[in-house]
Amino acid sequence: MLNAIAFGVLGFALLLGAVNAVTAGNVVHAAFWLLECACASAGFIWFLGAEYIAIIQLLVYAGAVGILVIFTVMVTHRSYEDAERQVRVAWLPLVFAAALFGLLAYGILTNQTLASMTSAADSLTIAEFGRQMFSPDGWTLAFEIASLVLTVGLIAAVWWTRDTDTDADGSTPADTQGGDA
Repeated sequence: MLNAIAFGVLGFALLLGAVNAVTAGNVVHAAFWLLECACASAGFIWFLGAEYIAIIQLLVYAGAVGILVIFTVMVTHRSYEDAERQVRVAWLPLVFAAALFGLLAYGILTNQTLASMTSAADSLTIAEFGRQMFSPDGWTLAFEIASLVLTVGLIAAVWWTRDTDTDADGSTPADTQGGDA
């Protein structure tokens, strides 16, 4: 009974965070809601019996990526008006999300062998996970590609918000045009 209550609370928290992250009018608030989603996802992973993955979820996504997103948003916007955004509903992705939810719900409700499946924690120890992660055909390459994508996103955000009226040496065009020497 306690697991069902915790599952319901985590599910509600995850849905609330996801909806608020998409519909928040302030970009900083949306980043905080995204951080809340990462924490709720770690709770789900913990209940699935994969404690190590849940801790990694908290450290990497909530601790590093979430804080990086918040820091990037706070550093790159110049005024309060830059943090505000228009909330528009994208109907096509909403239809695709509803269709995916319906397909997943149908698959879960009609699958008779779901209870007989073993969890990932029963079949993979931490040592086996480490060997699989760092083997030549393991998951390290995908992890490194994800880190490169995040780095490129941060560089693009900084480049996008740079002042275009400033030269590379920090001077403005008005400083270099025939002023008094």
